Amino acid sequence: MTTHTVKLTKLVTLLAFCSACVSHQEGEITDCSSNPPEIALSSKSDPNTCESNNGQIVVAGSAGQEPYQYKLNTNEYQASGTFEGLGGGTYTLTVKDAKGCETSTETTLSIVASDLAATHEATADTECSSDNGAITVTATGTNTPFQYQLGTGSFGTASTFNNLKNGSYTITVRDAMNCSITVSATVARGESGVSYKSNIEPIILSSCAISGCHVTGGRRPDLSSFAGVKAAAAGVKNRTGNRTMPIGANRSLTQQQIDQIACWVDDGAKDN
Repeated sequence: MTTHTVKLTKLVTLLAFCSACVSHQEGEITDCSSNPPEIALSSKSDPNTCESNNGQIVVAGSAGQEPYQYKLNTNEYQASGTFEGLGGGTYTLTVKDAKGCETSTETTLSIVASDLAATHEATADTECSSDNGAITVTATGTNTPFQYQLGTGSFGTASTFNNLKNGSYTITVRDAMNCSITVSATVARGESGVSYKSNIEPIILSSCAISGCHVTGGRRPDLSSFAGVKAAAAGVKNRTGNRTMPIGANRSLTQQQIDQIACWVDDGAKDN
């Protein structure tokens, strides 16, 4: 292959790469901090006995952008804000508006014929590529011993659940008389400590803020400075997460790099 042929091949490759950068479209970012949806308890009724499961919760959405959808704990969303067939326990009710913005509230149903009750404490998940969140449930009542179930897992005597990812969980507490209640708990997203200087900047400078793409005079956003990266942090997280950024051959990110970007953004996109 001649020198001219090699140069021509490189030129064609560069032009194709730059063309991809120019045609690259950034996804629209939804701002949920402005006019978020609100949720309010309209009514509730407690279950009569441990076995009846005839409790009900009714909630209504407002503000945000209609139409609304509602969900109970980690269940699927539905159009109605009415939830029936419920036993005793603490429930998380969430409303989602047409923009995809969410707001949650908690409501407790008490069992009329039982003194079984439970509270919980949650520890934030501060790991990036692994999970270290935890939930500890404290049950009280006459009919001991108690058993505990996380989600759809098996019942056991352990009241603490470890190595949890940030998110919402349902724990069921059952006493010796087979009476049970549910506890809705949330493991918060704690700060992971991912560093911009050590972890994020090298990824951006080697894969995104390069000639012809996200640099001054190139395709927006300009990611050649911390200020530019911070301003576009949410979009960078979304696009790297769904692997539509960066573009171009041999520049795909590893899952660890994608996780680090997401963790840094969730930490507040700090200049650390």
